[in-house]
Amino acid sequence: MTPADTIAGTLRILADLSEIRGAATETTDLRRAAHAIDAMPPRAAAALVQRARRDRLKDEPGIAPSVHWRLREIAHDGTDIAVSAALAGLPLLFKRLLELHALSTSDAVTFMRQVGALTIAELQLALNDGRVQQFGGDSVEGRLRQSAGALQAETVIIPLGRARDLLDSFVADMRASVPSLDLITPAGDVRRFESLVSWLAVVARAADPASAIDALCAMRCVEEVRHRSGRRAILAVHHAEIDVRVAAPDEYGTVLFSATGVGAHVHAMQRRAGRGRFAAREEELYAQAGLPWIPPEMRQGTGEIEAAVAGALPVLISGEHIRGDLHLHTIYSDGADTLDAMVAACSALGYEYMAITDHSERASASRTLSRGDLSRQRDEIAALRERYPRIAILHGIEADIMPDGSLDFPDRILERLDIVLASLHDSARHDAKTLTRRCLQAIGHPLVSIVTHPANRLVGRRTGYPMDFDAIYAAAAETGTALEVDGAPSHLDLDGEHARAAIAAGVTLTIDSDCHRARLLARQMELGIGTARRGWVEPRHVLNARPLEEVRAFIAAKRRGR
Repeated sequence: MTPADTIAGTLRILADLSEIRGAATETTDLRRAAHAIDAMPPRAAAALVQRARRDRLKDEPGIAPSVHWRLREIAHDGTDIAVSAALAGLPLLFKRLLELHALSTSDAVTFMRQVGALTIAELQLALNDGRVQQFGGDSVEGRLRQSAGALQAETVIIPLGRARDLLDSFVADMRASVPSLDLITPAGDVRRFESLVSWLAVVARAADPASAIDALCAMRCVEEVRHRSGRRAILAVHHAEIDVRVAAPDEYGTVLFSATGVGAHVHAMQRRAGRGRFAAREEELYAQAGLPWIPPEMRQGTGEIEAAVAGALPVLISGEHIRGDLHLHTIYSDGADTLDAMVAACSALGYEYMAITDHSERASASRTLSRGDLSRQRDEIAALRERYPRIAILHGIEADIMPDGSLDFPDRILERLDIVLASLHDSARHDAKTLTRRCLQAIGHPLVSIVTHPANRLVGRRTGYPMDFDAIYAAAAETGTALEVDGAPSHLDLDGEHARAAIAAGVTLTIDSDCHRARLLARQMELGIGTARRGWVEPRHVLNARPLEEVRAFIAAKRRGR
């Protein structure tokens, strides 16, 4: 193969990669240049290669000036480096499929045109609904299925809290930079409140989607445009890949639905309603399938379609149902704000009540509340009750469950508090049986009203302690002890699956912020609510969705042994 043949072949590969990125003009110029080089006599083609190597390209017949830098790159650095550099600018899905040799560049272009998958989540959906089989048969399906498994294993996972921060910032930039967008909704994993996010997606609405896409791709925060079409862009922002779709008003509901997932839910809906139907609102799409609208947090392929068919969808808890926050920290322990600041923030949120629950002295927190500071805190709370008469301030504590199952403050101190929370922070390297026994001992303690973040999960770092949760749920239901859905981004515990099992066992839940900063109170409560909604939790299941007198009655009933 002559150098000219090599260059023409490389230009065709680069044209394929440009088409995947949606760079239409560049794709056309590269294909024309490859054709022009193929048509040259060997000596003319060799001379062209020499001019490219010496940076002496001028008006080359059939070769647009936009291709000159590509020719110089190939001549100087070689074909492999030129192709590798172009691969780096593709959507992650195609970059890895090509690196894994699951598809050739030309097959990748055809795959994009026919299947339409641009993300790993979409590839999985296409594998499940038969589009990949239809595209390439058993051989291609086998390669792509194997590649999908490898891609999912290596995908960078972002904790929900950080993903929300990233998308919130990006959405703010979208609103400021592209005023033609009249509706913007975070979609994908974030909309479903997945604790670990692998797919960042945003859906927007505009009368002219193509113009909006042009403006989005030109935003200052965009580091790289990995794909663009008239209604979609894959953008690199803060080193993360964001899937942005802009829909016309009459198709917004359909686009938002498909960009929310999960694949099992989308596929089940498509079987009922068919593919390709457009709707302005998601509610219309579900109506076409003969179903009521299903909240995004429930779209997990775990029985929600069947519940909708049976008319048995729960009325999920929402922010408007929350009357107070029962898990808060101040500078008396490891919080960042004063008691006054936390009370003012809760009052501004319109809460009827709140509980100050700093860490007890044996906790592993950076600062803890000593027994001697309790009386000083009690006096400060009494003064704040005078200043904030519209919100009830409960004086509580988050006590640690010790290795022997006892609490780190004696009963004579705990019984003077309005509310006692207990937490299993330190595993003491115990096995599942011992950890379960310690938790059950705390649940059985008459002064413990709530066991907080029961599994002590650390999102992205620890799945939670391996306990007998069926026994824990049964004991909590029997003793009238609430279990918490903790909204701290590091916990989100109980998670949705555990919350669903807990309410099925008759457990009362709380949804708390576990907040250490006043400015994050609303955000962390929202994360807790979203996590609970994943567990099909209704207002009737949640203690702090009830009036203060019912909260006090719940605490009193536990203390007197029900």
